[in-house]
Amino acid sequence: MAEQIPFSIVENVLSSLGSSVAQKLGSMYGVRNQLKKLEEKLGTLNAVLLDAEDQLEKSYAVKDWVKRMKGVVYDVDDLLDDFATYRLRRGGAARQVSRFFSCSSSNQVAFHFQISGRVEDIKEPLDDIKKDIFLLGVVPHHTIRPWAYNIGRETHSSPSTSTSISLGQGNVRKKEIINLLVSPNNENVFIVAIVGIGGLGKTTLAQLVYNDETVKKHFEPQKWVCVCDESGHEVFGETALLKKITKSKNDERDKSQSLDDLKNELHKEISQKKYLLVLDDVWNNQSENWEKVRTLLEVGARGSKILVTTRNTEVSFMGSNTVPIKLEGLDIDESWKLFSDITFGGEENTVNPEIIKVGKEIVSMCNGVPLIIDTLGRMLKQFKSDLSKWVSIQKNENLLSLPHGNDNVLWVLKSKKQLEDIGDRYFKELLSRSLLEEVKKDDFNNILSCKMHDLIHDLAQSNVGSEVLVLSSDINNISREAHHISLFEETTSTMKAIMGKKAIAEKPIRTFLNLHQNYLKDSIILNSFLPRVMCLRVLSLSDLHIEKVPNCLGKLSHLRYIDLSLNGFKIFPNSITRLKNLQTLKVQGCWYLTKLPTKMRELINLRHLEDDRCYMTHMPHGIRKLTLLQSLSVFVVGNDKRWLKNYKVGRLSELKSLNQLRGSLCIANLQNVGEAELVSNRKILEEKEYLQSLRLKWGRLGQDEGYEGDKSMMEGLRPHPHLKELCVKGYGATEFPS
Repeated sequence: MAEQIPFSIVENVLSSLGSSVAQKLGSMYGVRNQLKKLEEKLGTLNAVLLDAEDQLEKSYAVKDWVKRMKGVVYDVDDLLDDFATYRLRRGGAARQVSRFFSCSSSNQVAFHFQISGRVEDIKEPLDDIKKDIFLLGVVPHHTIRPWAYNIGRETHSSPSTSTSISLGQGNVRKKEIINLLVSPNNENVFIVAIVGIGGLGKTTLAQLVYNDETVKKHFEPQKWVCVCDESGHEVFGETALLKKITKSKNDERDKSQSLDDLKNELHKEISQKKYLLVLDDVWNNQSENWEKVRTLLEVGARGSKILVTTRNTEVSFMGSNTVPIKLEGLDIDESWKLFSDITFGGEENTVNPEIIKVGKEIVSMCNGVPLIIDTLGRMLKQFKSDLSKWVSIQKNENLLSLPHGNDNVLWVLKSKKQLEDIGDRYFKELLSRSLLEEVKKDDFNNILSCKMHDLIHDLAQSNVGSEVLVLSSDINNISREAHHISLFEETTSTMKAIMGKKAIAEKPIRTFLNLHQNYLKDSIILNSFLPRVMCLRVLSLSDLHIEKVPNCLGKLSHLRYIDLSLNGFKIFPNSITRLKNLQTLKVQGCWYLTKLPTKMRELINLRHLEDDRCYMTHMPHGIRKLTLLQSLSVFVVGNDKRWLKNYKVGRLSELKSLNQLRGSLCIANLQNVGEAELVSNRKILEEKEYLQSLRLKWGRLGQDEGYEGDKSMMEGLRPHPHLKELCVKGYGATEFPS
């Protein structure tokens, strides 16, 4: 089985180690220098990962080295996650500093020693792994992966013509540039500079010119050089640029060539020849650097030309014989035509008028930049009937504030993306490649489930190796390399044995999923199991017939996802509110559960609360503070009169600030809303533009009729116009509001 290089985890760990938060916390607890050394050592390892990946199938020693490295990287990741969690629990870095110096807390001292000890524990194996680099013979490379996204470079740079972005002035400017290039002149080096902000299509225009037959017949040789390297850094020094210009196709020449050797090689290629050189994506504006470049290139025949693409609007630094060609953005009509052709195929008359309206607002915010229009058009093409996706782009704050001279034009499309949207994109990519199949969707086209073919599953399993384990009745022990464990069959006895014994003895398990009905009523087993899996990020204990949720669940500080659905517990321990990283909590079908923890408001990162098919009497007070919530199956309006005076329940007003809610929402027990509260909370749902389905339920006993106040209630609960489905149950008025 192959080992997998944890590129993304290494990059995330390095990013976290270098962050200002880590530096502040490191200083606070006296481990800043230790963290800095960890960062340096991991950086060294990161530099050889690409070469290690190439040797994985050839060398058992490299496989073992990767396995050991993964263990250490996971340990560092857990350490940094503990740092972040501790910061969240204490209210942020600023408050931490003041508290640390203003009071002597034994907990803080203990945390300091704990962190310091853990850093030392990581240091020794990391040193050993670093030493083995030289024994294995792996060498440093650029650590940017082939799929890494480079913000500074929006267009693939090569002489081959890429998919052309329609430019209003494209054909005119192409002819203008070609005329300048082929017209006779007495200069040895004449420069034409295509100038404009990122995304206007400078490289595309240069490609069209470069590949034009007139140009090909006029110049020999032609050379294309992207001045920026893979990491987005410009290489405009004399030696670096010479290497790029003279680079052979197979790049097998001696890498130790001197500057004179490079000059001689260039002269052989262009001396007394009428050449065309394209320098794509130039940022350097130092006149002395350009003077050196011009001197190098003056050996060509008269009539030789250089075509430059640059974002620098001032091109005088390139020399007096430079002609700038400035590209402008599209006007609003050209912008809409480009967008409509890409997104609707020119058939916008068949599209929902509301989507057309939102689409035109989106296009107007693109400031005529073809790349943004093209990218957004292709992105929204797959959601031609999903208004919520369009609205989420329309509300993107970075797109709203995009200035006319913005260089990082694609950054606005990547930022502010919800994690769920990114996951959805990955899912669709797997689906498009037939790696997933048999997708089931709901009435609103939301994906409910899918399957993976056995062959694909086996291939995936062979790739991840021992890191993923599927429990079965014949497994009695779990290796330390297993990080993700799942159970797909009824093996209650095996599960009890593994949980109860020391088969899982403080192992770095990150995922534990029970995906089949089993019987584990005994909370003693859970109390024994949970403290030994402190690294868990994902925990599913659904359908285990659990009658009591252990308090120790609140100690699993790394948890992002908990599924306790279809269990028989009546009380949810308050300790769960210590889980500051928790993003998803599922308690569907917990029939005996009547209320959630009173301090639910402290789960500040909670994004999904799935609580349908429970018999809750009210929502906890303060749930309005969970402003990241996107899923809330049921909101139960409480009745203050049923509780003691000092006990507060969640009222309808709690919903007002939860404007990220999407999918389906049921508001139950609306009979508990008083008239005074209704008057003060009108328009409570009008800003929830991502909701697709809304159910309103009154829970009175006996006759539903004779409650004319329900009409006012309905008026106050007017939903956003984007809502697709409305269901009303128990409504007591004789007519609906107009």
